[in-house]
Amino acid sequence: MGETETLPQTVDELVQLSREVETLNTQLNALQTTLARTDVAIPSDVLQGMRQLNARLITLQEAVGILEQEVGGLRVLAEIGYIVNSSLDPENVLSKVMDTIIKLSGAQRAFLMLQDAQGELYTAFGRNWKLESLKPGEYEISRTVIDRVVERGEALLTTNAQEDPRFDGIQSVVAYSLRSILCVPLKVKDDIIGVIYAENRIREGIFTEAHRFLLSAFADQAAVALENAKLFNDLSLSYHETLESLARALDAREKETEQHTRRVELYSMALAKTMGLSDEELIEIRRGTLMHDIGKIGVPDAILQKPGPLTEEEWVHMRRHPEIGLSILQGILFFKGAIDIVGSHHEHYDGGGYPRGLVGDQIPLGARIFTVADALDAITSDRVYRKAQPFKAAYEEIMRCRGTQFDPKVVDAFRSIDEEQWMALRALTTRIDQTPKPKK
Repeated sequence: MGETETLPQTVDELVQLSREVETLNTQLNALQTTLARTDVAIPSDVLQGMRQLNARLITLQEAVGILEQEVGGLRVLAEIGYIVNSSLDPENVLSKVMDTIIKLSGAQRAFLMLQDAQGELYTAFGRNWKLESLKPGEYEISRTVIDRVVERGEALLTTNAQEDPRFDGIQSVVAYSLRSILCVPLKVKDDIIGVIYAENRIREGIFTEAHRFLLSAFADQAAVALENAKLFNDLSLSYHETLESLARALDAREKETEQHTRRVELYSMALAKTMGLSDEELIEIRRGTLMHDIGKIGVPDAILQKPGPLTEEEWVHMRRHPEIGLSILQGILFFKGAIDIVGSHHEHYDGGGYPRGLVGDQIPLGARIFTVADALDAITSDRVYRKAQPFKAAYEEIMRCRGTQFDPKVVDAFRSIDEEQWMALRALTTRIDQTPKPKK
């Protein structure tokens, strides 16, 4: 058997080896103690051999401990790297990155600094050793250390900044009583997007080369995760702005429903949040409400803009728009959850709706939420055939149709939100429409 085949291959094997070495050392010490209490004369060469064996066992135990710590750190690094890269939500990624920095470095305090749009570094997150967030004003950071890391693109480690010649005369190091500092760059390809800064002000918390290696390796993963989250967020924002533009274009075809889509989006989101839906479900509801009338692309303008009541034949055309919308969006992954609202937003809880006459829970929850939001907006908005009615009229109609047209659970959520809140949401659409969009 070759020498490499006898080496421990996993952390569990290292732990077992450490225990065995500790047991051997304990047994050897016990044997020496027992022999010392007897009158048996032990040859000097045996005593010397036992002392050498004891020393080797101690050395081996220390080596195994170091190896166990290093391999364990790498295992934790791999596991945490997977966790950090499992999310595309920027805030979630930032939080996970900060918790990981503290766990890997054992720092008293650590900070994540990122570049803003102008290329200036700002503190995105700060944590202490208890994993508590640090607020602006609760900390001071040595910009000299950070600037050096950004300028050179290399990690910086010092075990005693007070005596390190690299920081002679640097006021921040002296003023903040900094001792051990570890700062590593966050790189995407060759571009530095920020830094990880960790510090300890106590003698016991000295960073080592092992900390530098682990944190540098993690920084490579964290930088990619942060960049991916930013790109995904930018892409999602772009998609949403495109959807809003398309929704406004659809509203413009029906002059009487200006800002209708924006209002039912806000109303639907308020209901969904009240009902405790998840963030993922909220996203799907937002997309679905924005696209709910996309099927009207297939309805002639003469019908959409007709000032009077529709004929039965015209209603046949109009009632096809949910199915047309479904056919347009079906197969597009981005709208996988949104099509529930597009295809079912005219279904009634008692089965009296269209196009499929679904009943109760056969109707997707997002669509059941939407129908209440849609009714609220329809009743409180101007139409060609009537003026907008007050909120009280909408409230009474929605309550009257509880269990027939509308899902009782959604109506109960509607009832739990007072009139003032609903009207504030409606007013918000007017303010948004009149306020210039900020420049990017």
